[in-house]
Formats: sequence, C-alpha cells, structure tokens
Amino acid sequence: MHPRSEFRKRVATMPVSGEDDPHLARWLQPESVLCDVDVQDATALFDLASKEIARRHGLEPAPIARALARREQTGSTSLGNGFAIPHARISGIAEPLTLLIRLDEGIAFDAPDGIPVELFLFIMVPLADQHAHLQLLAAIAHVFSNREFRRAFDVATDGPAMSGLLRAGIAGIAR
Repeated sequence: MHPRSEFRKRVATMPVSGEDDPHLARWLQPESVLCDVDVQDATALFDLASKEIARRHGLEPAPIARALARREQTGSTSLGNGFAIPHARISGIAEPLTLLIRLDEGIAFDAPDGIPVELFLFIMVPLADQHAHLQLLAAIAHVFSNREFRRAFDVATDGPAMSGLLRAGIAGIAR
C-alpha cells in the first residue's frame, strides 16, 4: 500500500471522541496561529514552523525541521482540499503541541488531489508517544472533513477567529 494511502486509512479509522482521552481538546488547540504567511515551498514552511515551535519551548529548531522532513519523506501528510497535518515526534516536550499556519498562497505538497496546500496544522508529540498522535490526527481530520466548518474556517480573517472556530470544532468531537 502506498504510504499516503496508509496514512489516510489509519487516520480515518482512529476513534475521535474526546472521552477517549481527556487531554485531546487541550492538545488540539494550537499554541500559535500564523495567518497569511508567505513561503515558497515545504522547506521554508518547515523552517518557519520549527523556529516558532523552538522559540516557544526553548528548543533548537534544526532537529524539529529534520523530524518534520523525515516524516514527510515517508509519505505526504496532505489530506487534500488544501489541508495537511505535518507531524513528528521530537525530544524536549512533555505533551503534544500544535501550531496552525495558513499561507497567503498554497504550495505544492504532494496532495492526493493535486491542489496546492495552504492550511497546515503541525502536530508535535514527545518521542515516547505511542498513541496520542494517532488520536490527534484522527480528531483533526474529523473536524476538517466537516464542509461547513471548513467553509467558515477558510473565510476566517485572522488568528483569533481561526482559533475560535477550531475550539468550537474540537468541542464538537470532545462530547
């Protein structure tokens, strides 16, 4: 099976109830939301994301960027429709964290539908994590597969609006 198909199949079959893990909603709420970011490719995007994560957690950005790039080499984390969930395990964090980035223009990201990706939810989990990241991936894929949610999200004008919509979407699955 192609790695991209395997990724989407695993995400689609994971449970998405917040009852499975009481921390799920908190972990999914992005620490930071960056809007209308101008990057030319995935390398520049991963560099930006790794610097933001490193800055917030007192880490070195290079290992974060390498972890993201390594994960992406195994298969695209794009789910299609301009959305991707880059994710990796990193050292130096005690629990999962997320970072949401919306680009001003989509970039090529090996999407299954060929549409340039403009919305990225980065999920970083501790090295020892064996389960939480799959739950997080499934939950966020569930939220973003809702057409009404996605339409509202796509027209949100700033970080606080996007964060509020995401909070509401996450609350819907945490019940």
